[in-house]
Amino acid sequence: MPRFLSVMVLWPLLTMLLASPAAAMPATLTLNADQQAYTVGPWLEILEDKSAGLAVEDVMASDQWRPSQSESVNLGVTHSDWWFRFSAHSEYRREQLFLLEIAYSNLDVIEIFLVDENRVIETFTMGDHFPFHRRPIDHHNFVTPVYWPAEKTLDVYLHVRSSGAMQLPLTIWHPADFSASDQKRQLAAGLYFGAMFIMVLYNLFMYFGIGDRSFIFYVGFVGCISLFVSSLTGYSFQYLWPEAISWNEKSIGFFLSLAVNFAVMFTHRFLGASDETRPWLIRQGLRLMYLLSLAMLLSSLFVPYTRMLVIVIGGSVLACIAALILGIYGWVKGEIAARHYVLAWSSVMIGGLVLAGNKASLLPQNAITDNAVQIGSLMLVAMLSFAIAHRLNEERRRRYDAQYEALTHERNARAAKEDALLAQQRANAELEKKVEERTEALRKANTILEELSETDVLTGLKNRRYLDEAGKREYVRCFRYRRPVSLVFVDLDHFKSLNDTHGHLIGDDCLRTVA
Repeated sequence: MPRFLSVMVLWPLLTMLLASPAAAMPATLTLNADQQAYTVGPWLEILEDKSAGLAVEDVMASDQWRPSQSESVNLGVTHSDWWFRFSAHSEYRREQLFLLEIAYSNLDVIEIFLVDENRVIETFTMGDHFPFHRRPIDHHNFVTPVYWPAEKTLDVYLHVRSSGAMQLPLTIWHPADFSASDQKRQLAAGLYFGAMFIMVLYNLFMYFGIGDRSFIFYVGFVGCISLFVSSLTGYSFQYLWPEAISWNEKSIGFFLSLAVNFAVMFTHRFLGASDETRPWLIRQGLRLMYLLSLAMLLSSLFVPYTRMLVIVIGGSVLACIAALILGIYGWVKGEIAARHYVLAWSSVMIGGLVLAGNKASLLPQNAITDNAVQIGSLMLVAMLSFAIAHRLNEERRRRYDAQYEALTHERNARAAKEDALLAQQRANAELEKKVEERTEALRKANTILEELSETDVLTGLKNRRYLDEAGKREYVRCFRYRRPVSLVFVDLDHFKSLNDTHGHLIGDDCLRTVA
């Protein structure tokens, strides 16, 4: 029983020890018609050249090779040169053309050596430290044609130098399969850049139509992000500046820094970060981010590439964090546009972190990590477009509400004015009526007074005053028309004797009776 247990324990260890030499030495890759493409990573061996002075003859004789143990080599940022090798055997009975693709466009120097029985039979040199026309095939990635002899095994050695991330996603293609796959990739790239270009044009027209500076900042941001992605994927070097080697190395950091600069200005304008109602810390933080973006911009032009990458990527992450904090603050305050803003920057921040993790060899290299920036930036552009559209709708609604409120106030003011006018008219009519009544009363009073002034109180007949005025009138009338006038007097005989004898009361009665 103890012997059985010993065998059970030692057998796996013995198996691993016996298997480890075989595992350490990758097998030969077989090329045939059964596969469309061959991922070379599992068959690769790696050798680090810290002195950057080894020749192909030196590495061929070296025993320091180690297997890559991954489908896509990703060594992160390193200061060493690296050598890679693999062996492949063609089962075709005739010489066959294959395409060797390195799907990473930011490698400084690439030397490919085809070795047959320890003899170099062909050499290719390329990289972004050489003019684009030096590449054997016009492609944004590094694609090399290799004519494989019939039923032959070739050793392929690759010498790679990079001041950035050391990545080697190596694939062997049949030409027709490469063309079909590349068409899909070019279509995806065309859709991406086309969407970004449409957003640039649309928001540029919106700026000219509305005049809001947030649109021009957004246009600058989208344009710089597009150029950053184009430089990162090699399209700019292929189509825009194929001979500008030095500028091509700086362009990635430059456009990313400029995009951050536009993003900070857009944030200030879009979320009102300069508003005095914002917390002091947020306002000062955005000002610092603006200064940081300027420092990033200068570093992209004057700082060595490796250090520049650290500054630019670190600054971009800080800018995303600051933008998220400001957006979350606005979201908490109830600003609906800030919600889209937070979602937009979350997507690009995740994409940026995935890219940084990919370049730092913390995340594996695959279709998602390689295109994280494109995915994140496209989501960012879409979400920011929603945010801008929502803000425009919100401003339009506020203007409509303000216009409606102003119109309501105007209507109320007009109604109040009409009511006041009606009240004034009624008051005037009432006053006029009262004036007429008072005038009529005054006229009647004057008439009565005049009657009283012309009438004798005792007899009720016209008095001496009336006689004087009537006499004057009649005299003037008769004089005007030349007519005669007559005056009749009635005298009461012995009235004075009656008045003296019987008293004034009897005299008054006598006068009243005669009248």
